[in-house]
Amino acid sequence: MPSRPDLIFVTPAFCENMPGGLAVSARRIASHFATSYSVTVVTPSELVPALSYRASELGGIRVVEIGKSADTSLFLQCIADVIEKLGKSMANPKYMAFYCNALAYATTLAAQRKGASPLLFARGNDIDLEVFGESAFFTHYALSHAHTVFCVSSEIQSKVKAFCHTPTRYIPNGANVDAFKFQEGYQPKPRPSIGLFGDIKQKKGLDTLLAAIDFNRFSLRIVGELREDSRKLLHGFFGLHPQAHVEHVAYVQGCDDLITQYREVDIVCIPSRHEGMSNVMLEAMSLGKLCVCSSVGGALDVVQDGTNGFLFDPGSSESLELALERAANCLTVDHESIRQQASSTVRNGFSLELERQRYLQALLEICP
Repeated sequence: MPSRPDLIFVTPAFCENMPGGLAVSARRIASHFATSYSVTVVTPSELVPALSYRASELGGIRVVEIGKSADTSLFLQCIADVIEKLGKSMANPKYMAFYCNALAYATTLAAQRKGASPLLFARGNDIDLEVFGESAFFTHYALSHAHTVFCVSSEIQSKVKAFCHTPTRYIPNGANVDAFKFQEGYQPKPRPSIGLFGDIKQKKGLDTLLAAIDFNRFSLRIVGELREDSRKLLHGFFGLHPQAHVEHVAYVQGCDDLITQYREVDIVCIPSRHEGMSNVMLEAMSLGKLCVCSSVGGALDVVQDGTNGFLFDPGSSESLELALERAANCLTVDHESIRQQASSTVRNGFSLELERQRYLQALLEICP
């Protein structure tokens, strides 16, 4: 039986216990490729001594963890060396960099030494924010020397096209629709609960949401990791509004626990200033939750305002306040129609299986 083609998949995050959607998406997409390819994941780790590495196996995927170092240059050189060494042991490997940052630059250099061009995955923050930071050169170089860039939203795709002439492919995230099943028999609470989920950092728009909520009408449930700036913001808010009803549930890892938390709220809000393709949005919509999203990133591809969810202007508490009011009114009038439309949108266009098929088909077409 012939051996499967080799694929080297480099990602900043891969472990289960890491907060944020990047690690979740990296594991999901690497697993898609593992159905047809021999996948080796290369990822930084806090659990390995600096500049050393260890290999293990996880769900049929070989994982090479490289110990982080305070010396960025040495660390990136170590990453490139490991990728190059792996590539030399393979006949014709495909190189992939998940997230366009300094690791993508190291991947690009290693691939070029093998006479190859890598496939990149533009996810959101890399194109929205890091192009203005310390990783700007790395991002621009990697994008300009890639074979193809997979873009998680149409908005990200348009931004990549503005940066370089590299071919792009739009492939959105997919949700596990078999796990995140439509919630039958749902009855909204008399006092609707708004849910904010995920890795709550500055760009997630907590300040906009707090300014928009009428706490005489709504309660707020925050589920996930509160970054330091968000923690300080919330602490200051409580000082000014001690009667506001806000719950915080620590980061949950299991799918069943996450679904339980989704079902505890009536409205899921994604108030991000910038976004790729929100896993939270797809999971919540698959469950049939009313989603109120800022009109950025993947929400523009998925949400039809007033039909399967609600959109508002990013960063505008006034626009968000109106959108929350519309969603609340929907809860008392005809929430079932929008809930069904939301779930149907994800099931028919953004499922896990469709995501897998799209990536495998794209790889066959561009790297036969």
